[in-house]
Amino acid sequence: MVYNHISIEFEGDVTVKFGISKEVITPVKPVKLACAGGDFDKDFLAIHDDVYVRCLVMDDGKSKVVFVAYDLLFHDRSLNVAVEKYAKDKYGIEPGALVISYSHAHTTPATRGYNSATYDEEYEEFLLERSKSCLDRALCVMFEGTVEHASFNADYNISRRGNRDGKFGNIPDYNYERDSKFNVLCIRDVSGKVRSVIMNYACHPVFYPARRTVCGEFPARLCQYIDMKYYGCTSLFFQSAGGDVRPRATVDDDKENGKFGWKLDLGFEGVDAFAKCISDGVSSLIECGAFDKVELSLAAEAFEIELPMEPAPLEYFKEKNEFYGDDALNPNAVNASIMVNGGYDRLPDSLMLHCQAIRLSDNLFVATMGGEPCFGAEKAVLSAFGDKKVMFIGYTDSCAYVVDDKVLSEGGYEPTCHIEYCLKGPFKAGLNKLYCEGFKAALRKISE
Repeated sequence: MVYNHISIEFEGDVTVKFGISKEVITPVKPVKLACAGGDFDKDFLAIHDDVYVRCLVMDDGKSKVVFVAYDLLFHDRSLNVAVEKYAKDKYGIEPGALVISYSHAHTTPATRGYNSATYDEEYEEFLLERSKSCLDRALCVMFEGTVEHASFNADYNISRRGNRDGKFGNIPDYNYERDSKFNVLCIRDVSGKVRSVIMNYACHPVFYPARRTVCGEFPARLCQYIDMKYYGCTSLFFQSAGGDVRPRATVDDDKENGKFGWKLDLGFEGVDAFAKCISDGVSSLIECGAFDKVELSLAAEAFEIELPMEPAPLEYFKEKNEFYGDDALNPNAVNASIMVNGGYDRLPDSLMLHCQAIRLSDNLFVATMGGEPCFGAEKAVLSAFGDKKVMFIGYTDSCAYVVDDKVLSEGGYEPTCHIEYCLKGPFKAGLNKLYCEGFKAALRKISE
């Protein structure tokens, strides 16, 4: 491991407070799962482990920032808006200061956004109520404490943008650039006890341990391991630029037999072993004390970046509609049907990408982005921050694969799967400049 430290000097005694909580969001009746290997039309049969919403509140005495992490694939912005309104109305927390993100675990309950044909209205109501309760409990009893930051380069993931026969596809590639930074925030109370650990890393949860069983996958199991290690701790995992990376443990690199690709259905043992490996790395970092204190000075700005698209012709969606036929609950089939039945003319020719820039201290920031960001998009965002330390969080909604100009020009799955997100076509070139300029403008506002 290569550790990258943040050095910040305190100016006098500053009292900061934190609040932590978690709530079970496992459905109380069988519902469909989000994206469990194609079984979109079937309810789950078992619950292997509960799924949760987890919350951490930071208060520097002047402002609050709230982090909310879900063990879900993702959700459209209706949940963000509802939770933001509740936080604003009840606690005066500004929407831009509330970070909502999803672990992107595929074997979790279906929700509104990714597939309009599979979510359950009763579960949506339950999810919102549990989200409100989680926020209430986090703010119920705040404790004084400190926050520390460290990061290390981790080889837990691998790019899936391999090139075969001149085409980029869903293929393991050890050399393609990827996001390897693992960020950790450690929250301690005044006695020095670890009370919360925020983990931020890019890695698609795609072990698929059981296709019709609820499971929070490796991010949820990782949080379990950290919470068991530190009694009274509530840890949170935030997916980073995970759009184009998978776990190294899922690579099948038997090149001699021509099987270089992905292992499928690795079971719960595979999930457990992978999470335990990461947990050992994080806990070793905590135990060796390789952290630097962060003097909280909170500020937040939410904004949108408009991403123009190159609309595909309507004929493209008609062909897709015929191809998918009666596969009624497949999101591609659902979206193709929407397009040919009036959606093509109603939907816009651009995407409004929701983003946030949050200052934790003078040298430590959080940048968030909706959809499934790929590493190139993160790199363009980070260029706006110069030499400042940044935790990049993606998956704040279910809008699209968010790529950069390089990936857009190369092609492959991520830049061309617009139908999966009910978009009229791929994005136009010039993305990197839009990302950088959007975050530069937000950074100026929160630095004033």
